[in-house]
Amino acid sequence: MSAGIKVTPEQLQSYSGTVKQRAGDVEGISTGLSKQLEALVGADWAGAASGQFGQLWQQWHKGAKDMVEALNGIAQLLNNAGTAYAEAEGQIARSFSV
Repeated sequence: MSAGIKVTPEQLQSYSGTVKQRAGDVEGISTGLSKQLEALVGADWAGAASGQFGQLWQQWHKGAKDMVEALNGIAQLLNNAGTAYAEAEGQIARSFSV
């Protein structure tokens, strides 16, 4: 048996905003690190170790980008769910109108 919906549309939309903000935080951190590390690897560090590090960094950077995209997707889904719940609640309320 279902316990029922125990979240409000406002909560879902608030959580959506929080997740979107965290996605921006991750993106900002990734961008800042990229700038610092590109300067190091591109100018100050050469050789095999630099190349290996660069490959690992590219993997990390792709993972961070994928995470930002996933978080933005989750934020959108939460927002959509909040909107759908609000619309459904409104329809139910209107169905009881005299």
